[in-house]
Amino acid sequence: MLPLAALTAVTVGAVAVATPSTGSGIEQEKVQKSLATVFGHLYRQQTQQLHRPAVTEAQLRTSAACTKSDGQAAQEGAGNDWRCVVSWHLPGVAVTGSAIYQLDITSDGRFVADGDGPKEVNGYFLVRTSTGDAPNPLWQFDGNVELLDTQ
Repeated sequence: MLPLAALTAVTVGAVAVATPSTGSGIEQEKVQKSLATVFGHLYRQQTQQLHRPAVTEAQLRTSAACTKSDGQAAQEGAGNDWRCVVSWHLPGVAVTGSAIYQLDITSDGRFVADGDGPKEVNGYFLVRTSTGDAPNPLWQFDGNVELLDTQ
C-alpha cells in the first residue's frame, strides 16, 4: 500500500508542476472589456427599438470601469460583488453617457449584469416605443468574460 501512496503523491506533484495554475482568469481588465462589448451591442439594439439615429459600436467608444468588493479585495475572481460604470459617447453630443451595473460572475466566466440606473437607460424592465412597450435590452443582460488570453 505504501508504494501505491508514494506513486500517487509523485504523480500529483508532477502534474501540479507541469500545469501551473495562475488564477481564475477573471481579471478586472477582462471584465471591463467584456461588459463594454456586450453593452455596445445592446445599446445599438435599444437605439433601434426607440427609433433613434443609428450609431455604430466604433462611434459609441464604449468603456467600463469595474471594481470588486468596493476595491477592498483583489480585483479578480468570481463573485456577486462587482460594480461597474459603463460609459459611451454619442456622435455630436458633448456629454458622456454612463450607466451603473451590478455584476454576478460565475467561476466559468459567465456574468449577469443588473442595471442600477439611470432610469432612462437601464432602470426599467420595459421601454416605451412607438409601437408599445418592449423589453429593455439594457435592463439586465448576460455575457462571458474571455478567460483565456487570445494573444
